[in-house]
Amino acid sequence: MIVPMVIGQLAAKTGLSVRTLRFYADAGVLPVAGRTASGYRQFGPEAVAQARLVRTLRELGVGLDDITRVLAAEASLVDVAAAHARALEAQIAVLRLQRAVLRAFAVSNDPQELERMSDLTTLTAEARRRIVDDYLEAVFGDDASAVADKMRISTPELPEEPTAEQVAAWVELAQLLRDPEFVAVSRRMAERARTEGPEPDVARFDVGKAVGELAGPACRAGIDPGSSDALAIVERLEALGTTPPEDRRRTADRIDAFTDRRVGRYWTLVGVVNGWAPSAAPAEIVDAWEWYARALRAHA
Repeated sequence: MIVPMVIGQLAAKTGLSVRTLRFYADAGVLPVAGRTASGYRQFGPEAVAQARLVRTLRELGVGLDDITRVLAAEASLVDVAAAHARALEAQIAVLRLQRAVLRAFAVSNDPQELERMSDLTTLTAEARRRIVDDYLEAVFGDDASAVADKMRISTPELPEEPTAEQVAAWVELAQLLRDPEFVAVSRRMAERARTEGPEPDVARFDVGKAVGELAGPACRAGIDPGSSDALAIVERLEALGTTPPEDRRRTADRIDAFTDRRVGRYWTLVGVVNGWAPSAAPAEIVDAWEWYARALRAHA
């Protein structure tokens, strides 16, 4: 004959306190087999395993409602565990993001910046993507140009565990993409490229590399764009096919139209958010193109 246990005996077998077992029983997750003549709860032998399971699930953060469903065979333990794991993953992602925001705020120490960081980083991934998509739609529409495709492919995506630097970069980037002036400048550049063609294409790797290697050092060295040394650099670049000599002024105008420091800043921020390997600083690239444009005008 199986003798029911009182709550003290169950506590001794499970290592749980009488108070905890009483709470489980009152919550309905630990069935009571009956009561003694004095009114004390009695539990059957299966209560030992049930109490231990309840303790384990509670330690893992599973709610009492889900535990009740498992014990009543209304839901499988596997399904409940999987659902809870997914919920924990979402919570962990939020906590990691919050940690990165707080670390980024520790650098800025600006209460308004903290609010902006919190607002922009606690958006869902879909909402963050919408900020980028709205910008691209406003600038390019349905245009299938190479520049539009490159920007769509290179969409910034905050990782699941961003650094403070990535959070700060995303906040600055989101503000830039929502800036009407930046959107207008980007749209003018896109429309001009669509109607006039891309030459000289400041995004072309070989052209950009040549300008960076030749005009960049000259700019940093302070060489006068109107000097003979500058003319020699212009002629070397023309020999690479960047522009014919008779189009120097027109080429300079196009460089000015397609060279904007905010666009360079955009790519810097995208690189930080996406964790790309650092490349040449966009500011230095813009400096090189601007110097090249001045040299073209000086020798037009």
